[in-house]
Amino acid sequence: MISRLILRQPPPNRGKVIKKMATGKMIQFPSRAGKLTNFLRSMHVSMKAYLFLAPFLLFFIFVVVYPVGYAGYLSLFGQRGARMWFVGLSNYSSILTDEKFWQGFGIPVFLLLVQIPAMLILAIFIGLLYERIKHSEVYRLIFYLPYAIPAVIASIIWSYIFSKTMSPFIPLLKFLGFGQVQLITLSCLPWILLIIILWEWTGYTSLIIYAALLSIPKEYTEQASIDGANYFQAAFYIKVPLLKNTVLILFIFNAIGALQIFNETWMLGGVGNFSLMTLPPNYTPAMYVYHQAFNYGAFTYSIAMALILAAIIFIFSFAFMKMSAKVLQSHE
Repeated sequence: MISRLILRQPPPNRGKVIKKMATGKMIQFPSRAGKLTNFLRSMHVSMKAYLFLAPFLLFFIFVVVYPVGYAGYLSLFGQRGARMWFVGLSNYSSILTDEKFWQGFGIPVFLLLVQIPAMLILAIFIGLLYERIKHSEVYRLIFYLPYAIPAVIASIIWSYIFSKTMSPFIPLLKFLGFGQVQLITLSCLPWILLIIILWEWTGYTSLIIYAALLSIPKEYTEQASIDGANYFQAAFYIKVPLLKNTVLILFIFNAIGALQIFNETWMLGGVGNFSLMTLPPNYTPAMYVYHQAFNYGAFTYSIAMALILAAIIFIFSFAFMKMSAKVLQSHE
């Protein structure tokens, strides 16, 4: 009788079920009431986090998610004037066989292979100089100013510089006996774009590099100097390798900008009062999207083209990040 009463008594730790493992350790598992309490507590914490995120999430939904979703919906239609009809994925299949669209990637690939590496090397060199020269804040401001100028205005400035009638180089060329010289041609335009983009973005990139250099502990370079290394040896063998993550992020951001370049090419060779020449409508992918929408009236086709361009940029960035992560892990 006593043993039955003992068995019927509740366990001393109400709400806890005690089980013994094979190892002999005692582990306490929460009961259903305990699990519900923990769940409600975690939900309370999560709700606070979502309330703080709510303004951004609402803004992101209305500014990014909804426009992209609606654009994807419109890309499923054919369009002629005000009349629209459902075509499914026909626009996307047409773009995949549109040679003009894919020919426009020549300039972005050139910028990826030439302009971006040149700018990163130059920015690293300038960032290292910031550490050595006096009053570097003055030089940082001077180098940053081109980035503060909008790209459209900068392109107009450079269009005057390369104009065959208003260029400041015209008097010098006449003095040297060259007379009327065409400063900008279709063959040299990629190199002119390289100069303009370097002028616009190198100062900003060098500031990012300089900030990354300041985050490197001084103990590294101090130890190297004790071992007999000079500044340049410590810079190129210690500091520059530690910049790999910063350089990787800068490369991806600039690659995204190169793939969707539009302002500079449009102001130099688009249809406008400041254009120095007439470029093919598919000189860059973004220009071809613009021409399809506003010159040819194929708005739904241009929307599908823009979404494919965005998908290409996303796939390139994601694949490059994955490959870079594997390379960095292999060297650690």
